[in-house]
Amino acid sequence: MYPDIPSLVGQWIMFRFMGPELQASDIDAFKRIRPCGVLYFGDNLTSFDQIRALSAQLQELARVEGMPPLYIAADQEGGIVTRFPPDMITVASAMGIGPLPDELIRENARLTARQLLAVGINTNFAPTIDINSNPHNPVIRTRSFGENANIVSRAGLATVAGMIDEGVIPTVKHFPGHGNTHIDSHHGLPVIEASLGEIHTIELAPFKAAIAAGVPGIMTAHIRFPALDDLPATLSRRILTGLLREELGFEGVIFTDSMTMEAITRGWGIGESSIMAKQAGVDVLESSEPAEGLLARHAALVEAVESGRLSLEIFQATANRLDELRQRFGIGRATPAEIHLEEIRERAVSIAQQTIRSASGLAVPVVPNSANTVVIQFARLRNLEVVDRFDLPSVLEHAIAAQLPAATMITLSCEPTDEEIEGAVVASSGATTLIVCTRDAIQHEYQRRIGQRLVSAAPVGTHIIHVNLRGPYDVGLLGNVDETVFTYGDAVVSLRALAMKLAGSATHVRVTNVPDKIDSKPNLP
Repeated sequence: MYPDIPSLVGQWIMFRFMGPELQASDIDAFKRIRPCGVLYFGDNLTSFDQIRALSAQLQELARVEGMPPLYIAADQEGGIVTRFPPDMITVASAMGIGPLPDELIRENARLTARQLLAVGINTNFAPTIDINSNPHNPVIRTRSFGENANIVSRAGLATVAGMIDEGVIPTVKHFPGHGNTHIDSHHGLPVIEASLGEIHTIELAPFKAAIAAGVPGIMTAHIRFPALDDLPATLSRRILTGLLREELGFEGVIFTDSMTMEAITRGWGIGESSIMAKQAGVDVLESSEPAEGLLARHAALVEAVESGRLSLEIFQATANRLDELRQRFGIGRATPAEIHLEEIRERAVSIAQQTIRSASGLAVPVVPNSANTVVIQFARLRNLEVVDRFDLPSVLEHAIAAQLPAATMITLSCEPTDEEIEGAVVASSGATTLIVCTRDAIQHEYQRRIGQRLVSAAPVGTHIIHVNLRGPYDVGLLGNVDETVFTYGDAVVSLRALAMKLAGSATHVRVTNVPDKIDSKPNLP
């Protein structure tokens, strides 16, 4: 299976290529690296049928080359982080799902896993079990199930169990914790100045629960914890071998977060960072760079083995873990099942309705279907281009038009002109019900400033609702409003669920076809 050093070293790498089709150069690099798997990003995926055909092509390529069946992976968390194309269904965010009963959380995960497996994706780099203890965190927020260890641990384990129910490998992330940062590791190296005791009781709590339950995969964080080591976790032997393997007893597969993030690339080159990660105890490297970068990493690792800097035994240990996981999940043996996307979509929206909540703790207020009901939203581009394919402002426009056809709907662009703003102010001055929808105004001063102006323009007696369309941390920023509503993210299903709730057409969610309720620390299948 692994006839030489380059073949064995290749089992440490998840392959990446650009675009929806394999090019001749991609195939050549794939054959040279002989990777353990392939990681999909948004640019690789255009439709359900295209993904299914691509996955089959890759597995056949591996078979012809005499390689083990491939781990085919994606970051399909739900909410803001999605790789699914528009004809597939992204479920509501983790933070919206977190407070729901375990059986609903588990079912929600199964909706995602069912779609993944149907298109040949057998590994999901999810869920995120970081605790979002810092509201100014620019990268985690609604990707987290909540702000305390109990809810994150409980919801994380229910999500893991749901994926395993369907035969998908879950990978919890980002070890030892990414929730209490104020820097995005895509753009710099975050540092968490927590004490050893705080790390163990807060950041590590969900990971300890997941390890005790037998989670098969963990992804590392490109974060420095001075109480643990001066190196970022991905490059730290103290953290990955000493803490994760030896102290916490994790026996599964350790994946890196993308090695092209600036948290790693600024301080360490392609070759050196790859070698250091392997020395630290990582099993599988993943990266968003083109094949040329992966070839350079592979060459550096082969040279490190041949020079004696890295032992061949650590690569063999990784290969053994990967082979065991292939056996456990039947990687390469399963035939993609037929699924009904419309049924999944209906169920995902139905569950998403339960994630829409109000600050008062009461039901989301039902608003009149009237021209004097004015809905104004702020558009905002995503942080990452690959998740900007859905034109989410238009999704809300269409959802409001379907549920409240008489209402006035206005979208302010990412950089609203004076004319746009004046039009929104005029509409607000004639409203009897005004709904202002912000997208992370806590980070975007123009939304707060304009939103306050819209609220001030409304006549006395206007019923004013502030909807937080992304994170829940915009609460209070618009001044005096009658009600604040949270969607915990603007996934398509959440925007549709919001419109249904405002129109009073939301339906009660029944729990159907779900395994028995799991407790906070189940033994996973």
